[in-house]
Amino acid sequence: MTLPLTHDSPDEIAQPRLADWLKGEVEAIPGKTMPKLKVVTRDYANLYNQFISFGPLVRSHGLGVHGTHYSVEDQYDQELEARPTISWNGGRYPSLAEDEQVCNIILRFATVTNGELAYRSYKGLEEQVGLPLAHLAEKNRGVRVDFQDIQGRPQRLLNSPVWSGLIENGRSYSPFTYNLECLVPWRTLTGRQHLYLDHPLYIQFGEHLPTFKLKPAPIQYADLRFSQEVGRTKILNYLTPHGKWHIHSTYMDNQRMTTLSRGVEPLWLNDRDAEELGVNDNDWVEAHNDNGVIVTRAAVSARIPRGVCIHYHAVERTISVPKSPLRGYRRAGATNSLTRVRLKPNLMAGGYGQFTYHLNYWGPVGCNRDTHILVRKLPDLKW
Repeated sequence: MTLPLTHDSPDEIAQPRLADWLKGEVEAIPGKTMPKLKVVTRDYANLYNQFISFGPLVRSHGLGVHGTHYSVEDQYDQELEARPTISWNGGRYPSLAEDEQVCNIILRFATVTNGELAYRSYKGLEEQVGLPLAHLAEKNRGVRVDFQDIQGRPQRLLNSPVWSGLIENGRSYSPFTYNLECLVPWRTLTGRQHLYLDHPLYIQFGEHLPTFKLKPAPIQYADLRFSQEVGRTKILNYLTPHGKWHIHSTYMDNQRMTTLSRGVEPLWLNDRDAEELGVNDNDWVEAHNDNGVIVTRAAVSARIPRGVCIHYHAVERTISVPKSPLRGYRRAGATNSLTRVRLKPNLMAGGYGQFTYHLNYWGPVGCNRDTHILVRKLPDLKW
């Protein structure tokens, strides 16, 4: 299988110029001029056993992310003695068979909930940057948080080099505080904050400096090629920011949150756009495009710009999803039913400093959540 050149690794200096090995412009070298290639062996007979086991490679290879690394041999062995295990093919491994076991494994091996692993991770980062950092985790080395602890009350996370914020003594998270206060270099090619991006692809796209570009038109988004206006309808630009009172669907479906959000994830509309649609605050609306359909309540507000609507993230259909007349009274969808992933070409530049791809951290950004939809007042509410 192919693997991308990744951020926070030596891959960041693999491709200082644009050259295509497919066209013979450069020699094909996996991990440098092309993606990495890795042979993967699948043990299909034991696929389920692997799925419910925390495997041995964690013990031998350690863990890490964002350029950090820490060993976990002793922690792994302690889990074998203290918690349920799974045995197969002559090996014994920490169990992932039950939900709570999975949660406890995550909490035990994460640096933000295991103070000893945070300390080790800082020690590893000290070697990379040549600065004293382990003191940021020294006093919390004995802290361990398990699933019962977070059931009992909210727990503060620990300082960890996985994230750039320092959060002790009640301090709220603010990124880059350890870069500013401990002089840890930024994760860029030079270790400094960058305003000018000298990559050839960014220069070609005219985005090597902060640049304003006009929003694409609905015809360019091409999400309304087949959808038809039915009745009193408007085309609106559809945006899906992070949840207003929750994190995606998490914490959404309890009594306090549903009271704040009117028992649904509402569609926020400009007051004048709503008036043209004949929609009053709290009315039910139906929104659709070629990708899908949602049915929810309208939250009418002058704070929303004209021509724009906002539907905060709620990716699980856990509360208040009526049926859609436009879809033959099938159950309507959720936030992402109307969106599709788009790749912005210059964000596919790889192997050059901070541009290097990292799943969910570099690559597709907000442009994959930006589209246009048709909105109308719901003519018939059916559950």
